[in-house]
Amino acid sequence: MIKVKFWGTRGSIPSPGKGTIKYGGNTPCVEIRIDDQILIIDAGTGIRGLGNQLIREFPSHLTSLNILISHTHWDHIQGFPFFMPAYLRNFQIAIYGPPARDKSLHELLKIQMDPEYFPVPLGELKAQIVMHEVREPFWIDSKIKVEPFYLNHPAMTLGYKIFAGSKIITYASDNEPYKYTLHAARKDKTSAQYGSELDQKFIEAISKSDLLIIEAQYTMDEYRTKIGWGHSPVDSAVEFAIKANVKQLVLFHHDPSHEDNVVDMMVQHAQKLLNSQKSNIKCYGAAEGLELKIG
Repeated sequence: MIKVKFWGTRGSIPSPGKGTIKYGGNTPCVEIRIDDQILIIDAGTGIRGLGNQLIREFPSHLTSLNILISHTHWDHIQGFPFFMPAYLRNFQIAIYGPPARDKSLHELLKIQMDPEYFPVPLGELKAQIVMHEVREPFWIDSKIKVEPFYLNHPAMTLGYKIFAGSKIITYASDNEPYKYTLHAARKDKTSAQYGSELDQKFIEAISKSDLLIIEAQYTMDEYRTKIGWGHSPVDSAVEFAIKANVKQLVLFHHDPSHEDNVVDMMVQHAQKLLNSQKSNIKCYGAAEGLELKIG
């Protein structure tokens, strides 16, 4: 049995308040449990609550954790300095992420814990921490394979396709359709066609997922003024999910300005789009505390 729990679902910046109680205000963090393995995708502010839970669950015996970082924009790493298992000797933490243009993954995580910004340097953490820069498929153990794939975002950004037995979970946050960005840049049919071809590669990367967690930050009207920002309208998320033949769809990376009623509206809109295509895909809005079981 695979268990998926959402600890942070918001994009860009935390947005706490009475208007975001249903879906939550913490930035991205998703926990995936596959048998005795614990995978954590992204280290936004949601990882703090997850870390506190892990300490309660594993107070003293040796525990291995795997953190997959999609990219190092601040909303996806800002919770790591507050991840308490990193301060304890009984935790072994493997961190996977993309290489940056001119700095290593280790350097980028170290910078935000520089004494100018944070009181505890990365080097003083007590957990056994090993970092891996990834481009190619890798194995967590003999049963869990992870395939990274590139996303369209203004930083080196990875999605992750996780294979566990016969089940597939895919995480694709911070991605923008190429067909819109390339057409906006050149405004010709050739660019739009090439963009569609690149989008097809993305569809192939997420294909046949039992669970697809995908960014859907904007309404279509909002997106028209934000082309090139590296984020997606909900309509594209649904389009990709249908073409990729996924079974369950979770709309993720909610805009910080969207209160619960707006996210509700976007989820309802997504469901209408699915119904119009006679799709059987189950659709959810990612919410803090949401737990899904696969298997």
